[in-house]
Amino acid sequence: LPLLADNMPKKSAAAKLPFQVVAYIGMALLCHAGYSTIQYRKYLRLVGEEFEGSPGDIYLEVLMGCALAFIGVLSMADDFEPIKMAETFHSKTVDDVSFRQEFMSFNHRGRVLGTLLDAAEEAARGGGGSKKTQ
Repeated sequence: LPLLADNMPKKSAAAKLPFQVVAYIGMALLCHAGYSTIQYRKYLRLVGEEFEGSPGDIYLEVLMGCALAFIGVLSMADDFEPIKMAETFHSKTVDDVSFRQEFMSFNHRGRVLGTLLDAAEEAARGGGGSKKTQ
Protein backbone atom coordinates (compact mmCIF):
# COMPACT_ATOMS: atom_id res chain seq x y z
CA LEU A 1 0.00 0.00 0.00
CA PRO A 2 1.77 3.19 -1.12
CA LEU A 3 1.97 5.98 1.40
CA LEU A 4 0.84 9.50 0.58
CA ALA A 5 4.34 10.91 1.10
CA ASP A 6 5.63 8.77 -1.79
CA ASN A 7 3.30 10.45 -4.28
CA MET A 8 3.72 14.04 -3.11
CA PRO A 9 6.05 16.23 -5.17
CA LYS A 10 9.00 17.93 -3.52
CA LYS A 11 8.86 21.67 -2.97
CA SER A 12 10.69 23.61 -5.64
CA ALA A 13 13.01 26.49 -4.94
CA ALA A 14 10.41 28.93 -6.26
CA ALA A 15 7.81 27.55 -3.85
CA LYS A 16 10.22 27.94 -0.92
CA LEU A 17 11.17 31.53 -1.77
CA PRO A 18 8.22 33.28 -0.05
CA PHE A 19 8.84 31.28 3.12
CA GLN A 20 12.54 32.15 2.99
CA VAL A 21 11.58 35.82 2.83
CA VAL A 22 9.26 35.37 5.83
CA ALA A 23 12.02 33.61 7.78
CA TYR A 24 14.54 36.36 6.97
CA ILE A 25 12.05 39.04 8.00
CA GLY A 26 11.54 37.23 11.30
CA MET A 27 15.29 37.02 11.91
CA ALA A 28 15.69 40.69 11.00
CA LEU A 29 12.97 41.59 13.51
CA LEU A 30 14.78 39.61 16.21
CA CYS A 31 18.07 41.37 15.43
CA HIS A 32 16.32 44.75 15.44
CA ALA A 33 14.70 43.98 18.79
CA GLY A 34 18.12 43.20 20.26
CA TYR A 35 19.58 46.40 18.85
CA SER A 36 16.61 48.39 20.16
CA THR A 37 17.11 46.95 23.64
CA ILE A 38 20.78 47.96 23.61
CA GLN A 39 19.86 51.48 22.47
CA TYR A 40 17.15 51.73 25.15
CA ARG A 41 19.61 50.76 27.89
CA LYS A 42 22.10 53.37 26.63
CA TYR A 43 19.32 55.97 26.70
CA LEU A 44 18.44 55.05 30.28
CA ARG A 45 22.09 55.43 31.35
CA LEU A 46 22.23 58.90 29.79
CA VAL A 47 19.02 59.95 31.54
CA GLY A 48 20.15 58.33 34.80
CA GLU A 49 17.23 55.96 35.25
CA GLU A 50 17.33 52.30 36.29
CA PHE A 51 16.68 49.55 33.77
CA GLU A 52 13.49 47.76 34.83
CA GLY A 53 12.80 45.94 31.59
CA SER A 54 12.37 46.60 27.92
CA PRO A 55 9.39 48.54 26.58
CA GLY A 56 6.33 46.65 25.39
CA ASP A 57 7.00 47.36 21.72
CA ILE A 58 10.31 45.43 21.93
CA TYR A 59 8.53 42.46 23.48
CA LEU A 60 5.97 42.61 20.69
CA GLU A 61 8.75 42.79 18.11
CA VAL A 62 10.45 39.73 19.63
CA LEU A 63 7.18 37.82 19.61
CA MET A 64 6.47 38.72 15.97
CA GLY A 65 10.03 37.93 14.93
CA CYS A 66 9.96 34.52 16.60
CA ALA A 67 6.60 33.69 15.05
CA LEU A 68 7.66 34.74 11.54
CA ALA A 69 11.00 32.94 11.75
CA PHE A 70 9.31 29.82 13.09
CA ILE A 71 6.64 29.80 10.38
CA GLY A 72 9.16 30.51 7.63
CA VAL A 73 11.61 27.80 8.65
CA LEU A 74 8.94 25.15 9.16
CA SER A 75 7.29 25.95 5.83
CA MET A 76 10.58 25.77 3.93
CA ALA A 77 11.29 22.23 5.08
CA ASP A 78 10.28 19.31 2.89
CA ASP A 79 7.79 16.77 4.12
CA PHE A 80 8.99 13.86 6.20
CA GLU A 81 9.75 10.70 4.32
CA PRO A 82 8.71 7.37 5.76
CA ILE A 83 11.38 5.07 7.13
CA LYS A 84 11.29 1.85 5.16
CA MET A 85 13.13 -0.53 7.46
CA ALA A 86 11.46 -3.64 6.07
CA GLU A 87 12.66 -2.92 2.54
CA THR A 88 16.20 -2.07 3.65
CA PHE A 89 16.85 -4.98 5.98
CA HIS A 90 14.51 -7.71 4.76
CA SER A 91 17.30 -9.86 3.28
CA LYS A 92 19.98 -9.19 5.91
CA THR A 93 20.74 -11.20 9.01
CA VAL A 94 21.62 -9.74 12.40
CA ASP A 95 25.28 -10.52 11.77
CA ASP A 96 25.23 -8.55 8.51
CA VAL A 97 23.64 -5.52 10.15
CA SER A 98 25.88 -5.37 13.22
CA PHE A 99 29.17 -6.29 11.48
CA ARG A 100 31.71 -3.49 11.86
CA GLN A 101 35.00 -4.32 10.20
CA GLU A 102 36.78 -1.25 11.58
CA PHE A 103 36.46 -2.64 15.11
CA MET A 104 38.17 -5.93 14.26
CA SER A 105 41.67 -6.09 15.75
CA PHE A 106 43.92 -9.13 15.79
CA ASN A 107 46.92 -7.46 17.39
CA HIS A 108 45.84 -7.37 21.04
CA ARG A 109 46.77 -8.82 24.43
CA GLY A 110 44.54 -11.86 23.95
CA ARG A 111 47.37 -13.62 22.13
CA VAL A 112 49.66 -13.32 25.18
CA LEU A 113 46.88 -14.19 27.59
CA GLY A 114 46.07 -17.25 25.51
CA THR A 115 49.63 -18.56 25.73
CA LEU A 116 49.70 -17.88 29.50
CA LEU A 117 46.40 -19.72 29.89
CA ASP A 118 47.70 -22.67 27.87
CA ALA A 119 50.86 -22.77 30.01
CA ALA A 120 48.80 -22.65 33.22
CA GLU A 121 46.54 -25.46 32.02
CA GLU A 122 49.53 -27.54 31.00
CA ALA A 123 51.15 -26.98 34.41
CA ALA A 124 47.92 -27.91 36.16
CA ARG A 125 47.64 -31.12 34.14
CA GLY A 126 51.32 -31.93 34.68
CA GLY A 127 51.13 -31.21 38.41
CA GLY A 128 47.86 -33.08 38.85
CA GLY A 129 49.07 -36.15 36.99
CA SER A 130 52.30 -36.40 38.99
CA LYS A 131 50.39 -36.33 42.30
CA LYS A 132 48.16 -39.16 41.16
CA THR A 133 51.10 -41.34 40.18
CA GLN A 134 52.92 -40.86 43.46
